[in-house]
Amino acid sequence: MQRTPLLRANREVLCAIETPPDSGIEERLDDVAARLWYLAEEHPYDPDTGQITRLRYTLGQLAKRTHERRARRLRRAREALDEYRRLLDPV
Repeated sequence: MQRTPLLRANREVLCAIETPPDSGIEERLDDVAARLWYLAEEHPYDPDTGQITRLRYTLGQLAKRTHERRARRLRRAREALDEYRRLLDPV
């Protein structure tokens, strides 16, 4: 399965980390970016709907705790996860 949307979500989260000003969630964003990278590049199986849903939820919660410029990047990451989720077989 094509995991390009996961890589795009990873890039958006990495850009969000670099978007000033710092808001105290950078370490958590780094964890999310690492997880996205692992799922896109290293995970032996395609991520399932549950994994994608949990990542979307986490990004949504973090977006609520940060400024608008960073939140915009996190919304784009969520949109990429939505795109990936549409590629998955329904459960």
